[in-house]
Parts: sequence; structure tokens; C-alpha cells
Amino acid sequence: MIYKVFLIDVDNGISLMEISFKEFQKKFKNNIFPGFFETINRTIDNIKEAMAKSESTNEMNRVLESEDTTFLIYYHHPSRVLICSVSDADDEIGQTKKALYKIGHRFWKKHRSDLKLFRETTEKKFQSFNADIENITFGGRISEVFPKLLVVESVLERILANGIITEFEHSVALQCNGKNSPLKISRMYPEKNRTEINEILKKLKKIDLIFF
Repeated sequence: MIYKVFLIDVDNGISLMEISFKEFQKKFKNNIFPGFFETINRTIDNIKEAMAKSESTNEMNRVLESEDTTFLIYYHHPSRVLICSVSDADDEIGQTKKALYKIGHRFWKKHRSDLKLFRETTEKKFQSFNADIENITFGGRISEVFPKLLVVESVLERILANGIITEFEHSVALQCNGKNSPLKISRMYPEKNRTEINEILKKLKKIDLIFF
């Protein structure tokens, strides 16, 4: 789940607005957040430096992953605003990226004049945009993925017997109960990394044994 979304003005580094969907664990604030905000400040510096040199700012997006958390930083060039999110590590990053892109474009469309006013007077008129962020992110749940088995176990056994899936893939399929995320499933198998488990899940989905 997405914990929080921030919008930060690159021109002055000030937060325009933020919305929370879930409380942070204390260790996030103490151990992880300082590094996240350091990266935001460094990204702002890099953008300003690139702009001063008339260089491209297209590659200023960042993804920071830790054991329990994923941070995304997306730079919306037309508005010169950073859209940042903090989410669970098992959220689907691609979905979160799409949501941040949509938030950036919609914010620019709805609040272009308000952003200009803020830069001239520091007056913020963005609070109504909370509803847009909530809708775009489905209340912070847009990137949640919980694979679920589509066949009964007896059918799965026959598929295994026919050699369509391996013993290990069969074991992974049994963990797809609609409650376990891909990350949680990968942690059940320390001998495999997350990428390997994701590839197995993709195969199981491709042959219509699971959906997510």
C-alpha cells in the first residue's frame, strides 16, 4: 500500500501538499526517511544544475528500495514539481509510477495558475487536489498485488504430473491464496531471490493458473 504522496516545488524545495493513506512504522521515520529526503534534495540540485546548463531533465526520476519500503520520485518537467511516494516494498512499482505520472499531469492541468500564485506569494491553494490523488491511487491501494490460484489443488496436481510445471512452481502456486504478496511469497523461499519468484508467478499467470 502507498503510505504517503508528496508534491514538492523544485524552484524552492518547499512541500506544496501531502496526503497520507497509512501510518508509518517508527523505524521508517528514524532510519529510512532521512535518506529519502537527502535523495529528494540531491535530485532538486541535479535538476537545477541541468536547467542552468540547458541540459535534459528527463532522467531525473528515482526509485529507492529497502527491505520494507519503496520510494519513488517523479519529476514533472512542465510544472517543475516532484511527485514522490512512499509505499510497501511489495507494491507493484510499475503501477505506482503510472499513478505518479497521472498525478503530475492532472496537478498541472488543474493548478497551473495556483502554482504560479504560490511562487509569487507562497499562498497554497492545493488542498482540493487531495481528492484527485485519492481517486488516482484508489486510496493508496492501486499497486497492491495478491496472486490467487484459479484452479483447485487436484487440477494443479494433474498439471504437475503432466510436466507442465515443476515441483517448485507447484509449491509457489499453492502460496497464491489471494493474501500473500509476491514479496511475501519470495521470503518463504530463501534459496530464491525476488526476481526468480516473480518470473515463476508470471509463468503461472501466463498459463492461467493464477491471476493478479
